[in-house]
Amino acid sequence: MSKIFVVGDIHGCYNTFKRLLQTHCKIRKEDTLYLLGDYLDRGPYSKEVIDYILDLMNEGWDVRPLIGNHELMLLESIDSISMLELWYSNGCISTLRSFNISHPRQFPEKYLNFFKSLKYYYLTDEFILVHGGLNFNLENPLDDLKSMVWERNNSADLSKTGGRRLIVGHTPKSLEQIKASVNSNIVHLDGGCVYYNKYPAVGYLVAYELTEKELFIQQNIELL
Repeated sequence: MSKIFVVGDIHGCYNTFKRLLQTHCKIRKEDTLYLLGDYLDRGPYSKEVIDYILDLMNEGWDVRPLIGNHELMLLESIDSISMLELWYSNGCISTLRSFNISHPRQFPEKYLNFFKSLKYYYLTDEFILVHGGLNFNLENPLDDLKSMVWERNNSADLSKTGGRRLIVGHTPKSLEQIKASVNSNIVHLDGGCVYYNKYPAVGYLVAYELTEKELFIQQNIELL
């Protein structure tokens, strides 16, 4: 039987990402892989992460990547000095170094096309998958795309989601918080992988399998 995996924020942690998928999830070509965004920045291997995602997609794997606030900052920084400054303050140097460029305009076209193609949300029968959260002040939260990459919800109004729970990244959580969230209205999957050895209780890349409702966890192996 095929499985459905959702992976939280990767942030350039390529080796950790591969080990999570191959060793823990044991992902197969018939499975579906949702990615919650923030593939770039802070970690050392942003290009390798993107190349791996593109390779899987080009080989016919069912990969469904979302846009995160870091991909959005990249795109908006192409023509905005203020957004470029914001991106610089949020770890873009490691991404530019990984791609051996000095400005987002220098990204090869295939990468820009990938970033521009990223969706803001996915719907399943049970869940809404977004990077950050939703604007529940609106009658239809799906009308506000910007909130999907920047919002940090503490609760979810399921009357506005068709009864669907949220699955989000964006906000680093401890493993204890992540495990507790699995049965709540908002499932958190950002284990703060890139913050290994920088902040307590984080430093993990996390996947959640939607069929068996199982968590898979890999500690950061980039900086050991």
